Amino acid sequence: MDSKQPIATLIGDVIGSREHVDRGNLQRSLSAVLNLANERLKPVQPLELAVGDEFQGGFVDVAAAAQATLLLRLALLVREAGTDSRYGLGHGEVTVFDQERVPVSQDGPGWWSARAAIERTKILADSPRTSFVRACFGPSPEEPGVPPDAAAVESFLFCRDSIVDRMNDRQRRLLLGLMLGSSQAQLAADEGITQGAVSQSLRRSGAFAIDAAHTRLGGTSV
Repeated sequence: MDSKQPIATLIGDVIGSREHVDRGNLQRSLSAVLNLANERLKPVQPLELAVGDEFQGGFVDVAAAAQATLLLRLALLVREAGTDSRYGLGHGEVTVFDQERVPVSQDGPGWWSARAAIERTKILADSPRTSFVRACFGPSPEEPGVPPDAAAVESFLFCRDSIVDRMNDRQRRLLLGLMLGSSQAQLAADEGITQGAVSQSLRRSGAFAIDAAHTRLGGTSV
């Protein structure tokens, strides 16, 4: 079965998963996070575990795929303190050979571009100047028509990841709550702080800026 229209592809993996103290619990947390993203974002190809701690999925557009990288990263960081993840986003046609297989057996330039992107993420994260990078994007060079602007999308991802990198645990929890539609009153109750403190944190940490940027890119609250 061929995808008649190009889709936005996502490949992710857990950083340092082999050294995790409880890999069984990590797998359960990762499955729960993938289920959350599938429920909230409705990908055209559901996010699912692939090999080891790698996972993949397909989205209607790059904005939705970019939002998925943030939701997945934050949710995993909250569930498994200190456990980070990285991503490669692609865009192009996808061929599915076996829809019943888990993970789905598929190929095509959409996946090749996502694979190249996550490899670039790993390289950039190993450099001191770009150690904050957790997601890269590259459309397939074989894609017909006008592909998404790779430079603009990656610039957005880099700035976003830099902001998240500087956040503390509470600020990340609040950003995740904002993404999931929690009210500031609810977030305040969850954190045991005042609503004013929540608003101040969301503003100063850059969470409001990230939310606005994702909306401008084309995503909406999940």
